[in-house]
Amino acid sequence: MTHTAAFAFFGTKPRNVQWSWSARNEDTKVVAVTLWRHEFSKEGNTQVYERGPALPHVKSRPGHTELMSNLRYALEECDGFVKVIIAVAKDPKADPKKIDRCSPTNMKVRVASLDEESGAFRLVAEMSEGRGPSLPTP
Repeated sequence: MTHTAAFAFFGTKPRNVQWSWSARNEDTKVVAVTLWRHEFSKEGNTQVYERGPALPHVKSRPGHTELMSNLRYALEECDGFVKVIIAVAKDPKADPKKIDRCSPTNMKVRVASLDEESGAFRLVAEMSEGRGPSLPTP
């Protein structure tokens, strides 16, 4: 599946197919974010995606600015929930990374914290039926 098709799965359209890592549909109040599979960590039965303060070269990227805006929108308009596209990197150590493959998920993920000034954020996949979420393999 293409990255653009993964956004469309959630009824969202990226602002720019080259640099958008998130998108939103204000009519349906949906935010979709692309997250690297290898950057999730497990805490107990919960999957966590956490980014510390962004480096200056990352903060200046339009995709980062858009992501911060969309995470803020999710907090204000979507009870903090975002839809997740899992991406597998061609080279996890590259900067910037490129997508090898990606897929929309049914993970229930909430923005737990957001610091737009620094670019830091934490997303937590909520547990369902007493079981923690597992990461799908796209």
